[in-house]
Amino acid sequence: MPEHTPAPTPSRAVYGFVLYLCCYSAFALYFVWAVIPDSFLHSVGLVYWPQKYWAVAIPIHVGLAVAVFGALIYPAVNLTMTPPLSDLRTITDPHALSLQNKMLPEGGIPPVSDIPISQVCRHLYLDSK
Repeated sequence: MPEHTPAPTPSRAVYGFVLYLCCYSAFALYFVWAVIPDSFLHSVGLVYWPQKYWAVAIPIHVGLAVAVFGALIYPAVNLTMTPPLSDLRTITDPHALSLQNKMLPEGGIPPVSDIPISQVCRHLYLDSK
């Protein structure tokens, strides 16, 4: 089997399980740190912990960053990469499959292909039947 494949492998399953356990352990440690009072942590000998302010501030900052990215940055990148409506790239591309003029049997279904814009306009706006 190739080395770089998305197929499930035993080593990938082990890495995924370890990542699963590490994530839940880190969340449990975070939750315990956020809930247990500082006096108890100091009595146990754990004095080098961040302030409790960061238990609330870090998730808020991360959530705000995700919201700003999702509402402003991602749409802005999409708008800058989209060609203008007058550009030919909005109509067709190099991978378009044009319909070949092959004789189809009566009532046959044509093969999958891209419909030319001229045929679409003719069907939508010129056919008055």
